[in-house]
Formats: sequence, structure tokens, C-alpha cells
Amino acid sequence: MSNLALNLLIDAGLLTSAGKASDISRLSNEEISKRFSHYNSARISIAESEIEGYVATDKLNALFSTGSTRDSKSSILSSALVYDSIILDDPLVTSSNALSISSLTKGLQFFEWAFKLIRANFILVLPVSYFNKPSSEIPLLLSDDAFKSSIPLEIHDFIHKSTIIKSVTRSENDEMLILNEDAFESRRTAIHIGFENDYWRSGVSLFLFQTLENCKKNDSGELVCQQVWDPNGTLEPEKFKHWAYQSTNQAMRSRLINIYNETFLAEKLGHTYITESEFEATFLSMSGKSEPGRKHTSARFLEANDGFVYIDKPETIIEVRDRHNIAFERFNYSLQHVSAELSNISSEDFDRQAKLLFHSEIMPQIDEIRNHIGSISRAGVKGGLATLSGLAAALVTGSTVPLVPALMLGAAGALTEALPLVGNAGSNKKKPVYIWHKIVKT
Repeated sequence: MSNLALNLLIDAGLLTSAGKASDISRLSNEEISKRFSHYNSARISIAESEIEGYVATDKLNALFSTGSTRDSKSSILSSALVYDSIILDDPLVTSSNALSISSLTKGLQFFEWAFKLIRANFILVLPVSYFNKPSSEIPLLLSDDAFKSSIPLEIHDFIHKSTIIKSVTRSENDEMLILNEDAFESRRTAIHIGFENDYWRSGVSLFLFQTLENCKKNDSGELVCQQVWDPNGTLEPEKFKHWAYQSTNQAMRSRLINIYNETFLAEKLGHTYITESEFEATFLSMSGKSEPGRKHTSARFLEANDGFVYIDKPETIIEVRDRHNIAFERFNYSLQHVSAELSNISSEDFDRQAKLLFHSEIMPQIDEIRNHIGSISRAGVKGGLATLSGLAAALVTGSTVPLVPALMLGAAGALTEALPLVGNAGSNKKKPVYIWHKIVKT
């Protein structure tokens, strides 16, 4: 799939045929713009055919969330020992008209680093965030219930119990500064919405209390209003409480649309949606079918105190998976088997069974893979190994049906903001599996 991206970069003179990044600092701004525009438009135009032509496999694969994963080299390489293929967002495809030379250089350096992994189809690069981008127009959203209906009932209370709202103020340089204070103390007209145990690097988080004034109809009969925000204003307690509740729902509405789009794409391509956010993993699991009295079906079965492996060289991954492909495939299928086994375990026996299955089914194979890597290291690959204090994953088995209809029917227009290239695609036979994926290097 992503070999097309590499070929486009080579055709545009941004990569050499050997995968080395071009030094764009030597080019004129006009030439840089020309080359990246060529790649950007061509990459977007072929993305739909790539997705439609992709044949999903029955192996365990992963799509990294564009908002809640850190696509660091260490996590990518460690994941390449678990998943058959990994879908990452294309760092060079954007809808922005202004990009810095440093961000473009960083994107090219990524392709240079991942060149061999992409050629081997271990890493697939797609413009996920581009198709997930919001409209350039700022919508005027209205809701009779403060957007409560945009949030699935199963997760509503959990969302609001996890919300962290802080005051925001504007500096003399017009910078928006998040204050270390509970927003309910000062009740300012600017707030930041966050959540406990969360990691989220994109999306809606800043809200301003604005009013519409001087509303008039123009010549076309449209109502035109002026949005007014008082940066020094404060709100009455009851009005602030209502606004804070509504803003939390709006923040989650935007996030759920983003997740819906990416999980839809992940399901179509037979990949697992990956998030590093414990908060996100929890509410995703709560949205599935669960037995009475059970909070969620998350399986923390890969909490390995004995450690996993950390690899900092793509060449090591290439050699391990080439020389020991049978061991890798056995490990990949074993993870799916353990997940299926745990899906029917009661909450009372879940932790005990997860621990037993991990040590009996998974750890021996982890040790085998570590031994393979060690043999490769002794054969000449130096500096490529380190230990990890833990590999934690929560596999949410069970149906996601209760979540998806809630997003489709209650998110006030979610369908119109879904990925356009997969909007009419049929559902893949393989249901998406949500995994909280957290790798900590010591």
C-alpha cells in the first residue's frame, strides 16, 4: 500500500531511490512548494484506490490513533514485533497552507528512517488525519439538551466524572494561557477541557463564552451576527455550570467523531485501533456489550513485569521477521487466541485467568523472540536492545454495536464529517478490537 507513497516521494525528488531524504534547505521556497504540492495532491488522489484495493488479513494488525498515540520510533519498532502491519498517519499530507521547513524536514526524516519497514509492508502510511480534518467553516451548533444526546448513555457519567476544567486567560501578547486553578473558582469566560488519565494531542479543548450581537439579515436573507467575547468577564455560578457541562459534551462529541472515523477505517482494513489513553480505552470498552455489574471488558493481560524488548533499529525488525517468521506469526495468532479466550471470562475470574494465560501462552513466546533478537545482536547489530519495564495493553473484546449507532444517530452530523473515501464502504467481517497500548522504556 504505502510503497506508492515512497515512489511519489522519489518522483518528486524528495527521497532518493535508496530512501535518503533530500536536503530541502538547498532549494528555493518556490521549488519546495512545488515538490510538496505535487506529493500532497498525488497522495490524496490515490488514497481511496489504495484503501479500496487493500486485502485484509486474519493477522493482528494495528492503526495508531492520530490523536491519542505517540508515534515514537521506540513504540513503532516494539509494536512491529506484535502486529503484522501498522498504519501510521502520513506526516507530509496536510490541508494547511503554511508549513515550516522544519516540519517538512522532520516528515522526510521519518520516511528515511522507516523506508525499509515501509518497503516490507510492516508499516503502512495513510493520510488519516487529512481525511479526518474538520470543515474550514466554523459551524453554529445548537442543542436543546446541551449536547447530551451526542454522548452515548453508557459513557455519559464516566465522561463527566473524569472531566478536568481549568481557567484560561489571555496574555498581553494575545496568547491563551491555561491556569492551574479549578475553573469553577473564578468562572472565567475561557476554559480548557481535559480528562483524567488521558493523552490527547489534537482536537477541541479550548472554549470561549461568546454571545451573538448586532444580528441583521443581509441581502440574501441570511442572518449575520457579530460574535462577542469578553476576555475579562465572569459568569454567574449557574450559568457557568451549564456552559461547562455543554462544553464538555461538545469536546467529547468532537473526539467521538474523530474516533468513529478512524475505527471505521481500521475495521475496513482489518486493523486494530490503538490508543495510549487509559481514559479513552475505558470509555470505548464501556460502550460495548457487558454483563450486569461489570464496568468494562478490558483485559490488562499484557502487563509484563518481566519486560518486553525495545529495539531502536529498523534493520533488527527486518532481520527478526525475515529469519524467524514462523515464530512471529505464532506469537501474532496467540495474542488473538488469548483475547478470544478472555472475552467470555467473568469479571470475578478475569484477572486470574488473564495472568495465567499470559504466563502460559505469551511469556514463553516473548522469551523466544528476545532470544532471536539476542542472536542477531551478537551477529553484528549493535546498540539495538534495551529492556522495558512493562508492556500494558487492554484488549476490549465484545461488540461495539452500542457505540457506533450512538455516534451515527446522536452526534449531530457525525456522518457528514466522516472519512469521505470510506463513507459508503461495507463493514469488514472482522470486528474492530480496541487496544490500550502503552510501552514504557526504562
